[in-house]
Amino acid sequence: MPYTLLIMAGGMGSRYGGLKQVDSFGPNNESILDYSIHDALKAGFTKIVILSSPKLEKYFEDKYLKIFKNKIDCDLDIVIQDPHYGLGSHTLPKSREKPWGTGHAVLCCENFINNSFSIINADDFYGREAFFKILETLKYIEKNNIQSSIVSYLIENTLSEFGGVSRGVCETENNTLLSIKETHELQENDNVVIGKYDNETVYHKLGTQVAMNLIGFQKTIFEKLNNDFSIFLSDNINDPKKEFLIPDVVNDLIEDKVHVEKTDESWFGVTYQEDKKLVTKKIKELIEIGKYPHNLWE
Repeated sequence: MPYTLLIMAGGMGSRYGGLKQVDSFGPNNESILDYSIHDALKAGFTKIVILSSPKLEKYFEDKYLKIFKNKIDCDLDIVIQDPHYGLGSHTLPKSREKPWGTGHAVLCCENFINNSFSIINADDFYGREAFFKILETLKYIEKNNIQSSIVSYLIENTLSEFGGVSRGVCETENNTLLSIKETHELQENDNVVIGKYDNETVYHKLGTQVAMNLIGFQKTIFEKLNNDFSIFLSDNINDPKKEFLIPDVVNDLIEDKVHVEKTDESWFGVTYQEDKKLVTKKIKELIEIGKYPHNLWE
């Protein structure tokens, strides 16, 4: 069966101070995105869709169209998040400067995805096992008529050494998601992870599962996205900051069922500029043990 990986690569990286989704971390200027594509292909994904900002469209075309044409037996599409897409009878307000959010970003790709798919962030390093896991969840949700799945990480495997981070803290039972709470300022202290939820201090033990935007959907999710975005626009069309977000869509699906598989992989990413040196070091170590070739696309 064909499966698609949708890569969310349109962010601006305000805390990082630059376009981290195209920054270099590997020995031959490979980005984190390069390693994710490499791992996804190893796992068995057969199509890549990159959701890009207009600013990065040419960069992605120049780099990946050449790689895919010459070396990779896999389809590739590069899609721009058009702020007019899906507005229906609504008119784009002049006050709107931000994109409509991650839910709308996924919706913009509906004409390029013809099968079950997974989404990831371009600037997050998920680890190869996680791509095998999410692909298995796609097969599971197809077989069991479930719309969505996630791969969760152990909270201690997702933190930054340079400041607090936000994570979707999961409550699960028998591989089923019961709740997901966006928790902020998470940092480890004496084998406990401390953070803020609803402006209250919360404590999480090591081993707590968190969602890192590694999410699977059946193709039918686009029906819900279209319907929910229409409702969102009716309620929020004139709010210049309100966003239609994928975590809200997943939360809404919990009542029906969201399938969860846990990975022991270490996630790492670049929330802060200080993270870059550490991420580069970790990738170097993975190359030294033979996990990745020295030149990823040779």
